[in-house]
Amino acid sequence: MLAKKTHWLLVTNTLLCFLLICLCGCSTTRISPANVREVISRITQKDCQGQLKKLVELGPRFSGDADQTETTLSYLENRLKTMGYTTYRESAGQWLGVDQYNLMAEIRGSISPEIVIELGAHYDTVKNCVGADDNGTGVVGVLEAARVLKNAVPAKTVRFCFFAAEEIGIIGSRAHVDRIAENKQTSVEGLINLEMIGYSTNQPNSQNAPIRIPILASLPREGNFILVAGNFSSGDLGNRFESNIRRFVPDLDFYSANRIAGFFRDAARSDHSNYWDSDIKSIMLTDTANFRNPNYHQPSDTYDTINFDFMSKVIQATVATMLEWGEFNLEHTP
Repeated sequence: MLAKKTHWLLVTNTLLCFLLICLCGCSTTRISPANVREVISRITQKDCQGQLKKLVELGPRFSGDADQTETTLSYLENRLKTMGYTTYRESAGQWLGVDQYNLMAEIRGSISPEIVIELGAHYDTVKNCVGADDNGTGVVGVLEAARVLKNAVPAKTVRFCFFAAEEIGIIGSRAHVDRIAENKQTSVEGLINLEMIGYSTNQPNSQNAPIRIPILASLPREGNFILVAGNFSSGDLGNRFESNIRRFVPDLDFYSANRIAGFFRDAARSDHSNYWDSDIKSIMLTDTANFRNPNYHQPSDTYDTINFDFMSKVIQATVATMLEWGEFNLEHTP
């Protein structure tokens, strides 16, 4: 009897060991800190400057102007196609008689392509503004992420989203979220929304706030940090981003409004809020717009006002987060 029990224990342990070996062998996430640092090192101030300069040279990107909208879309399509992406336009209806389109590009997941993670920014501006910070910096952030991730292999599908008509009522992202709900073939885990990531200053009292509540929500007085804004259910995504700042871009200052931003109306003024309304995780990364940047929605929101060191660090932290979140295999990345 004892010999029989010993035999079955041996068989069971052997099977368990075999299963563990198989599970370990099936893992596709091979991201060492050195891999991540190498990828994010490709995002430089010079690259960000070049990308933003070309974008703002197009002029305003007002949703009510058909020519400006088409010029912007064609430019973004060409940039992405040059990187090797296939793009597609997603209808977001009409405004003032102008067809509105979101622009999408994807890296298909190698293991779980039905699971999608998104990185997005709105490409439109208010009328008569070139919108260097609002939201040229966010657009460049998505373009730079697409550039450095192109040859990497994620387990999940990574979708790059350029949203239309944010300035007139977050119309583009609403249409996109509606499509997410309709598409039962895929599951979108969440969105990182880049909303003005280029204005930073160390000037005293340069940072305003809609409200200051000691301990709970008390923004620093100097506007030299990136704000991480998430609602309660998006807390793990915010945590993921903040941990990647600490690990890979430790000299980037940030303020965490993770989990609590959903309680403040001013934190819901961009595309991520449509995700919150549909119970999809989303965080916004922002320099806080009009609470810091005096050029907000003004013709003075120009290329020369951007802090490219700050901007490039925000994008580096974002890419580090996407690498982890998307479960990238960097072992054979060129």
